[in-house]
Amino acid sequence: MESKDKEDVGSNDVVLKSARGILIFGKWALVVAIAAIAVGLLAIPFTYQILTEKMAETFVNPPAPEVFGMIALIMLLAVVSLLLTLFAIDRLRRLVNSVSEGNPFTRINGTRLRGIGIAVFAIQLVTFLASLLAIGLITMLGETKPGVDFDFPIEADISLSGVLLVLLLIILARVFDRGAEMREELDGTI
Repeated sequence: MESKDKEDVGSNDVVLKSARGILIFGKWALVVAIAAIAVGLLAIPFTYQILTEKMAETFVNPPAPEVFGMIALIMLLAVVSLLLTLFAIDRLRRLVNSVSEGNPFTRINGTRLRGIGIAVFAIQLVTFLASLLAIGLITMLGETKPGVDFDFPIEADISLSGVLLVLLLIILARVFDRGAEMREELDGTI
């Protein structure tokens, strides 16, 4: 009877339902973004001439062929970052589902939280690397022509809140592991 009550509460919980909806929407938005970037990445060889002409209209020096390699690499890093985000969303969705089932303190949820933490850390690194490449790209492109409005400020830094989030997730994973241990001990005594 108790597990039935927990299941009913989880299935009627507005926060969990909202979280599930947001995660499903986020998942599909990420899939669309990944597909769009992949199409853009594949289009670079076919649009090379047009892109070169557009850049020549904006910048004093014509773009070197290496510019397109850097653009492709930045786009590839964006795909990696989005895939890591998709991984984290999938783990979070599974965690939300287990909470709604009334059984959150399991070892697998600790593993899921650790996976999310590692993904967030990797996203920080990939974003930092992409920012460095973007700064290099802007430097390679050089000065803009007079009268052309092109302002693309980029900062390459590691987010303090991102680092704190990683620490929080790793600690929460340990809390879930300990909760699972306590639950197993309690189940063993009954």
